[in-house]
Amino acid sequence: MIRFDDNLGIHLFKAYFSIYKYLKRTFSEHDIENMNPTRLGILLALADKDGVIMSKLGQKLFLEKSTMTGVIDKMEADGLVERRSDQADRRALRIYLTSKAKRLNERIHGIIDKAYQDLNGNLTAQDLAISVKVSKQIGQAAHELSSNHEKKA
Repeated sequence: MIRFDDNLGIHLFKAYFSIYKYLKRTFSEHDIENMNPTRLGILLALADKDGVIMSKLGQKLFLEKSTMTGVIDKMEADGLVERRSDQADRRALRIYLTSKAKRLNERIHGIIDKAYQDLNGNLTAQDLAISVKVSKQIGQAAHELSSNHEKKA
């Protein structure tokens, strides 16, 4: 049996929870309301590449179609994103940031950059790069396990 102190899942959960708590408080201090991990992921993904097909955006964030639809509905109502039909496939919807979201993203990136500096502490750039690489691999593996389990059920 894995000891508590050696349990990777516990440490990932603690890191996620602590970072989320820090960002939630910091966003609130900067008058950024209604920001949760899903919305933040969507905003950051679209800032990286705008106009992504909604299903591809969900896949990138490991979100179910129903979750994506609900979150995009709310973000659209808040004036942060807009849906547009894909020119090549009218059944597909592309999601674009609004100018309001682009301004918000500038503020969010500043907050996240500061959080990374604060978190950096004793970590080197190489430590952070390895952490990102390993976290991506763990996330992908966990997603595949989850997807395979759901397919069997």
